[in-house]
Amino acid sequence: MLSSLYRYATIAHIGNGFGSGIHNTLEAAVYGVPVIFGPNFQKFQEAKDLIECGGGFSFTDETQYADICNNLFDNADNRKTASEAAKQYVIKNAGATEMITGFINL
Repeated sequence: MLSSLYRYATIAHIGNGFGSGIHNTLEAAVYGVPVIFGPNFQKFQEAKDLIECGGGFSFTDETQYADICNNLFDNADNRKTASEAAKQYVIKNAGATEMITGFINL
């Protein structure tokens, strides 16, 4: 149910990131919603890629979290840029399943 609610979000705090990993970043990014998550994301390529392209943000403490949220909520241009980056990341990487299954069928 949560994955279908992301379409109404401005930004999304993806759960966890302070334990062994994070929840699914693509569920929000597919709607062009910038994602925020804790520091333990290294095992998740999508999270690393979203940070690199500007559609994802990681924080380690509440001050950093507040800075990221304020930057996105208070600055429409920053929010729009991050939203577009998240959306374009998903579009650019669409079709991975078909590519993988095609490789396996060789």
